[in-house]
Amino acid sequence: MTDDTPWLTRDQLRAWMKLVAVMELLPAALDQQLQRDADLTHFDYMVVAMLSETEGWTLRMSALAAATNASLPRLSHVVSRLEKRGLVTRCPSVDDRRATDVRLTDAGYDAIVTAAPEHVRTARRFVIDALDDEQVGQLDGITRALLGRLDPEGRFAALTYPRDEDDQVLCEDRLTGAEAGAAAPAGALFRDVTADDAALLRHATLAAMNWRTETFSDADLDRPDFAHYFTGYDPSRDGGLVAVDGEGPVGVAWVRFLPADDPGYGFVSEDVPELTMAVEPRGRGRGIGTALLTRLLAAGRSAGWPGVSLSVEDGNTGARILYERVGFRTVGRNGDSDTMLTRL
Repeated sequence: MTDDTPWLTRDQLRAWMKLVAVMELLPAALDQQLQRDADLTHFDYMVVAMLSETEGWTLRMSALAAATNASLPRLSHVVSRLEKRGLVTRCPSVDDRRATDVRLTDAGYDAIVTAAPEHVRTARRFVIDALDDEQVGQLDGITRALLGRLDPEGRFAALTYPRDEDDQVLCEDRLTGAEAGAAAPAGALFRDVTADDAALLRHATLAAMNWRTETFSDADLDRPDFAHYFTGYDPSRDGGLVAVDGEGPVGVAWVRFLPADDPGYGFVSEDVPELTMAVEPRGRGRGIGTALLTRLLAAGRSAGWPGVSLSVEDGNTGARILYERVGFRTVGRNGDSDTMLTRL
């Protein structure tokens, strides 16, 4: 009998044991500070903070459980405790009466605003200020790689992509008028598309191609005229958003800047990126598509894109209505499809 266990090398073991020590010590330090200063556990803080970062301060219980990496029974217990303190309320979901939404109250928002400064100081003290800028970048890369194994669907990733003045993912208070009203689906969180989302983009490309029937197979995606929509996605140049609910990614919209010698079906010019979007069946009718488009176009305006183009096949009336609603207009024809463009 042979032992084929891939035992850790001495250097790997040292690194692993240090990570184990951090996993044991850091949660305790965060809990201690929050309980002392705000009468909240770190998990309480995560729940309240997650709600404060969503449109309408509201999330479906299943989405909140996924976003905080909690089981529904554990989350229900915590929400009950927060509800007794007047920090959150529960009510039937507006788009599915069988589901439950959790909403942050004004008192809950005040609590997170009060607790956040000292929590940030604690995070700085034990982590950020212990590292130089290069090490912070290395930490980001290391944790991203680990999350790729621990959370391949990106459910927890909605917490790991900050939404501030310098990021492309826009908060509701940075949208105006109809944009803000249209971008508030219940039970969904949003994050950037990253270079690690190649499999998701491939899946979404096939779903977009098979909008009517399953005409194409996964093998068809290797054709160059299809593959360029997802192969080589570059977050520093392209742009996109993933909508995530309690079951994982529920929709994705992204753009690629394609060259004139390798154009997409909706190509307009090299400086105008082309859009691809797909929403899972469980996400349809919930405003996911509108939210993805609205947020992505707002990000494009912020990034200085002159416009966004797309291709919509004849007969895809639902998609055409959605595109027209957010400002796309037909500017050309390519086979049995219209090329549509919106100026930003």
